[in-house]
Amino acid sequence: MNCKFHNIISEFVEKYELTREQVIPEIERAFSMMLSRWYKMEVITLYSGGRLQVFGYSKVDGCYVLREFDLLMDTPKMDKLRGWNTIKREIEKNMLSAVNREKFYMHKNDKTIGWGNICDIVPGHKLIVRLELAGKFEVYAECPFTKIGHHERLTTAFALGEKRAFWVWAIHPVTLNGTPRLSVILNRTSKNLPVSLLMEKIKDKELTVKCSRRYPGRKSFLRVNKFIPKASILEIEDELHEHVQVTYEKVF
Repeated sequence: MNCKFHNIISEFVEKYELTREQVIPEIERAFSMMLSRWYKMEVITLYSGGRLQVFGYSKVDGCYVLREFDLLMDTPKMDKLRGWNTIKREIEKNMLSAVNREKFYMHKNDKTIGWGNICDIVPGHKLIVRLELAGKFEVYAECPFTKIGHHERLTTAFALGEKRAFWVWAIHPVTLNGTPRLSVILNRTSKNLPVSLLMEKIKDKELTVKCSRRYPGRKSFLRVNKFIPKASILEIEDELHEHVQVTYEKVF
């Protein structure tokens, strides 16, 4: 068993691109959950020194007694495992949760824009967008129609297959049909969108941009501490379908 356990660790490390230190606790958790259910007592599974150890806590005369199990010798329980495919399916659920948490914590504090292709439209409700976040991480995101300016909602700029810029408004971990997922909500009306677009265009660490006001579809008022090429401003206007007024202020 310990040999197979070691192989499972290596398999999931490679498959999910996580470290052994991240994988082992998820596998231990899956074993503990399954064995607790089968033994009808609290079971803790630990992997230490290349060996799988299983401990159970049972109540005897009002006191909890610790017992170590040898799964190799416990044939009835081994039969209930129905082979390693059953175990791996349970571990798979834990690993998906672990990967989902890792991605969530990686991106939850992102204040960024994302460029995405519109892959579906729910009429009158929302867009479904295949979005690329930091580190080339792709995710399916939603942009409610309430977060798209009236001037854009029914234009060809938001037809299927079009690529648009969105402000990443919120990221939440969710479960869909029992599978962990990230819920990413987008926004086209945020004041942060023209700011981030300009920062993306200029790529100057010393550049400071602030948006004092924005009226989606009409005008955005940006304040900068450096002069900005007119061509960059025109590109942002073309993306947002609105006039962008940029005011230079040395200190603000």
